[in-house]
Amino acid sequence: MEEENVVRAAEMLQRKNLSAQVYDILEKRILTGDIPPGASLAEESAAEEFGISRSPVREAISALEQIGLAERGRGRDRRVVIPSAKFIADTYDAWTILEAGRCYLSSLAATAEDHDEIRRALSGMEKAKRAHDLAIYSELSRRFHHLLKCRCDNVQILSVFNNFEKYRQWLVALYHDDTDTSESTMKEHREIAKRYIEKDLAGLTASIQRHIAGQKDRVLASMTNRKGAAIERAAR
Repeated sequence: MEEENVVRAAEMLQRKNLSAQVYDILEKRILTGDIPPGASLAEESAAEEFGISRSPVREAISALEQIGLAERGRGRDRRVVIPSAKFIADTYDAWTILEAGRCYLSSLAATAEDHDEIRRALSGMEKAKRAHDLAIYSELSRRFHHLLKCRCDNVQILSVFNNFEKYRQWLVALYHDDTDTSESTMKEHREIAKRYIEKDLAGLTASIQRHIAGQKDRVLASMTNRKGAAIERAAR
């Protein structure tokens, strides 16, 4: 009996490991667009591709459904979710809370050298904006946002944040490809930097909230453009 229990436990562990591997593969394909919104997630074809039974595939797809990346399709199959306005709003609202908290904790540990790096990134973005150099602007924008968060070492926040960041990048890739170089966005960046350097929790939270609200609105608005319409048509 004890030997049977050991064998059964080993089989369950193997299945869980397989399920986790399949989950990672499918999640990556969804988030990179290899499996587009509305596409079928058929257990049988996936099991055949991976050379495994359908059980771990079913568990992986169920896990994708639980986090909102998959939904019930036709018949018994499931499909990649087509992001709804609520999904987008929920993702950005959660990201706002996490971003503000992470940036504030980072600001408490930031040094004078960190502040100088942030100012240099802002200055470079201003120059790139005037020169209409989108590549340099985008690179410096990524660095600016990294500098605001890099001193936060709260492992719980980082773990949750990374999941929402993946979903946010997915939504941006689907619905909003353009880098915003407007003066209003630069003003938001300057305000965020100011509040960060001052370690002003309320001011930093409010400025980040305004900044992300603009991004959320652009993504929601672009659901009605040609790209959003094409995704809707593909799912019919």
